[in-house]
Amino acid sequence: MHFFSLTARQFMLLTALFVIGDTILYVPSNVAFVAGRDAWISGLVATCAGLLLVSLYGILGKQYPRMLLIDICKSAFGRFLGKAVGLWVILFFFIDSGVLLWQIGDFMSTHILMATPIQANLILFIAIIVMGVRLGAEVLGRASEIIFGWSAALFVLFVLMLSPNLEGHRIVPLAEHGLRPVVCGALLLIGYYLECFVLISLFPYLKNREKLSDVFRKGMLIGSSMLALTILMSILVLGKDLTVMNIFPTYILAQKISIGSILERIEVVIASIWISTLYFKLTLCFHAAVREMAQLFQIKDYKILSFPSAVLVVAASLILVPNVSYFNSLIIQTWWPYTLTQGLLLPLLLLGIPKVKSLISARQR
Repeated sequence: MHFFSLTARQFMLLTALFVIGDTILYVPSNVAFVAGRDAWISGLVATCAGLLLVSLYGILGKQYPRMLLIDICKSAFGRFLGKAVGLWVILFFFIDSGVLLWQIGDFMSTHILMATPIQANLILFIAIIVMGVRLGAEVLGRASEIIFGWSAALFVLFVLMLSPNLEGHRIVPLAEHGLRPVVCGALLLIGYYLECFVLISLFPYLKNREKLSDVFRKGMLIGSSMLALTILMSILVLGKDLTVMNIFPTYILAQKISIGSILERIEVVIASIWISTLYFKLTLCFHAAVREMAQLFQIKDYKILSFPSAVLVVAASLILVPNVSYFNSLIIQTWWPYTLTQGLLLPLLLLGIPKVKSLISARQR
């Protein structure tokens, strides 16, 4: 195990890429469906909640220094119960990886490689994921410094070229139906931010632990701000109804760009940003699943689990998400309560149980 291989900057960029992940293409439609034209306000509320979440994870990292999640669970719950909880966490990592993999397969099959079966797209993409996982966290950290710069530059270019199409009247009146839709839309986004629980598996690789909470918050702020801005742009350009109707509203946004009848149809720019960020999110999820599973079963080299695990993820992606309708229903109704148990309840238990144990032992004395 090669610890101390990630700098604070690399961890911050990996966090930002993870937060953006699959959300930049899919999420604006789902949030607008729940919150309407106030979806951008939901984005701001979710950003504040995300900052609190990663601060909680930072506290957890300081309480259990240089420990993987499996070891943290065993330390808090005991050996046998800790392994059971750890297995439950690993299952979540695999489920998340399967859902993420399906998204790239569905997008490629419906918009880019339309004559190619989704199974072929899944296999091609998981092969690149396996390569990234086998290269290790250090290589992923270095790659993030390259990819994030290009993704950020393309995103800024995208926003600037869309600015002539903005229509301010599309976001008024504010809170037309009260605060309930805003809160529901924020919960949907928070469900995605709770997935940052996966990044706890990277804590042992961080060189400077003193900056952990700070860089975690910066990464969350960068990623969630880009997402909130994307939702706002979708509402301002397409309006609420078109944003809801399109599965990939951001992709449709890029088709609206036209400068002098010369620069047009650059939706591939958005596709490249999304594929890049989704690659990092999926790789980090898959890395966490394989790394924690190797720790659970005391396997010295986690890389030998990468190929059989990849087969499981491909199969899981086709089983977990049979079609787009099911995916939208899963995300809107089920995903955020599920991630709440993993991303909030479990960290609170991991922080609280040692304190309860110390109080009990102190009273017994």
